[in-house]
Amino acid sequence: MRCTRLRRQQLPAQALGDEVSAVEDNPALVLEKREARDWLLRAVDHLPQEERLATALFYIAAYSHQQTAAFLDLPPATVNNRLRAARKRLKKELLAMAKEGLRNNTPSRDGRFAERVAQLLQPESMGTDQYQYGVERVNGHDAWALFCACALGDLARVRALLDRDPQLVNAQHWYQFPLHMAVRQGHIEVVQLLLTAGADPGQSRFTYNSWDKLLRLAQERGYQEIHRLLVAAMVARFRYDPAFAPLAEAIKAGDRAQVEALLGENPALIHAADALGNGPLHWAALTRQLELIDLFADRGAALEARRADGQTPLLVARNGDYWYRGPLPAGAPPDRWVAIRHLLGRGAEYALSIACAAGDLARVEAILRAEPAQARRLDAGGRSPLSYAAGEGRLEVVRRLLDLGAQPNQPETLCNHGGALFAACAGNHLEVARLLLAHGADPNAYSDSSGCCLAIVKDRHPDVCAPMQDLLRHHGAFVPPYALSNAELAQAIAENGPALRDSQFLDTLMAHEDPGLWCLVMDQRPDLIEQLCLSDIWSGHHPTDPGIVRALVEAGLDINRPNWIGRTFLHRAAEKGDLQAAALYLELGADLDALELEHNGTPLAAAARQGQREIVRFLLERGADPKAPADAPWAQPLVRAEQGGHGEIAALLRAHLGARRQGS
Repeated sequence: MRCTRLRRQQLPAQALGDEVSAVEDNPALVLEKREARDWLLRAVDHLPQEERLATALFYIAAYSHQQTAAFLDLPPATVNNRLRAARKRLKKELLAMAKEGLRNNTPSRDGRFAERVAQLLQPESMGTDQYQYGVERVNGHDAWALFCACALGDLARVRALLDRDPQLVNAQHWYQFPLHMAVRQGHIEVVQLLLTAGADPGQSRFTYNSWDKLLRLAQERGYQEIHRLLVAAMVARFRYDPAFAPLAEAIKAGDRAQVEALLGENPALIHAADALGNGPLHWAALTRQLELIDLFADRGAALEARRADGQTPLLVARNGDYWYRGPLPAGAPPDRWVAIRHLLGRGAEYALSIACAAGDLARVEAILRAEPAQARRLDAGGRSPLSYAAGEGRLEVVRRLLDLGAQPNQPETLCNHGGALFAACAGNHLEVARLLLAHGADPNAYSDSSGCCLAIVKDRHPDVCAPMQDLLRHHGAFVPPYALSNAELAQAIAENGPALRDSQFLDTLMAHEDPGLWCLVMDQRPDLIEQLCLSDIWSGHHPTDPGIVRALVEAGLDINRPNWIGRTFLHRAAEKGDLQAAALYLELGADLDALELEHNGTPLAAAARQGQREIVRFLLERGADPKAPADAPWAQPLVRAEQGGHGEIAALLRAHLGARRQGS
């Protein structure tokens, strides 16, 4: 790759005192905004004079690269070199300060673990005091500080942050909460404090990282006291009972005889629930078995029982469930409204959300006359009346709700910028969308894991989507990076288009691996290179083309840069069995035994967990430690291979361990 490389780290225009995210890889982000600012300014003071002046102009005074060069009467290349040297010094200085601070403030954790937490990257989306992931808006810097404090087991800091803002306890990122960080590391007192403060993993989007996974995690790692605390909270909140599982299976199978037998043996199960809070009526509603709805209602099952995510049987009958998608038992009606009407007939509350979805304007008017504020209130499952009406194309109901102050961009579950317009686009309800846009709906609103408005209408209605897409574009909708061609990506880079501000832009570039695109980035947006890392906690693309990777490292890519949960490119290459990329990363200095926090594992453990035999063999040959981490046996490669049923890999690891013992 031959192209000009003018590297600059693009930072927010605010002074460093206003934003914590001023230096890439800044470990001080694990602490509060005020402390981070003080640390950063002290570190800048320690720079050599020439670097300090360039840094102050570029980062603190918010001068552009060209303005900085003009002010100092220096060639741009010289300014660039000084800023690059300053960044390296700042990174080392801040990491040393963070380690010292963590040693002074963190009980009962070794220095290496504190260093790992200090090196985690604060997610870019959390670098604001107006962080919005779920329904509630919180200070993202404080939320990140709480995530880190929970990982470290710093009880005093956790308490101080929650005293400042109790809502932080359920600050969510990538389907998980501070509670997940504390449970993973076995911090009993922190877990207890969080649960007492209202920590609720049931709010995890799609219940993806809910109570059930935390229970399993605690059990796998031998955290018996934490397991007990979680079970006690689940029993208190939604009557969890492990004995309920066979009843749920019998309901899903449509086996009424078995259902009655189980209830006969244990009548209390009529009031119990599974680990996600689904009780008998939830399962009967999801499977649309009217006779079982009657059976359970007759035996006293609560029609308004709320499961872990707040939804009642009536709501799950309308909304479905991420984890259950059929097939329905024999005889179950294909139309969900049959089950909805049956539940209403049994006495379920005819709530506003269901009336809006049904287009029952008379019922909607009756509810809103009694309490107009309900037009602006989310239901028990965190969804807005406006979204229910828009999704079903109920134009007059949408109009009435808007007249009463309903906001199209009101945050709701799965939709940070409101779900009404997205729902209208999913149904291709053009007039509803037009009305919502006239009331200020965000044309780029999206729903978690389902794309944006432009994308969903094309996906659901490919042959008739043009009018809706034209309407959206007229109001400013832009195509997300993953849907752009190489030429369109190049145009976005050249024009600094809105796609560059999408959280998936860099991941999309790594997926394309087009040398021309990367030349454009290095020439026109070199600041982006230092932001490259895996995009999420499970997957994400990793660069594999040797020419591109070498050029990126030369231009400033840190091959060991961890994402917010500690995963590196080598972890991903190991999971994918990508021998070529793994060898390249190691040649360029990748940490062979880097540890991430999701599974607390090394790249070798990641390969063993995913059954990647050849890369397990390769990493062992390159010197990977099969006993790391030494303080967490449950996270070691052999245990992961055995848990995954990968017998050949387990045998390979045992043989390697045996040879090491003999050699020692």
